[in-house]
Amino acid sequence: MDRLISAFNTPPWLDLFRTLTGEPAIRLVDGQATRYLPGHFLTGHDDNVAGKNRVAAYVLNLTPRWRVEWGGLLMFHDDAGDVTRALAPRHNALHLFRVPQPHSVSLVAPFAGEPRLAITGWLRR
Repeated sequence: MDRLISAFNTPPWLDLFRTLTGEPAIRLVDGQATRYLPGHFLTGHDDNVAGKNRVAAYVLNLTPRWRVEWGGLLMFHDDAGDVTRALAPRHNALHLFRVPQPHSVSLVAPFAGEPRLAITGWLRR
């Protein structure tokens, strides 16, 4: 994981992230490993934390054979709290989205065949 985060902080990756987000001030990418087991979820939030200078969030999905009925979906919410879009954790897919943006991760079903693994983090000014 450290090698990936170090790679994300090299000029080619930073330039790509700047281009994709339209934010030329991105200077840092951070990250953490996440593992959702059956019964795990993430409640609604928008990743806007004072002093963190977050421009965008990312999720790099690592589970090889995830099934949508296992849950663990990255869900985006409108101002009324309704889900406007949900993304399944596809292997090697990089989901990138602006901050702040209300989102959550749906409950991983008790019958999920494996953990939902990912590296998640933020692009920061």
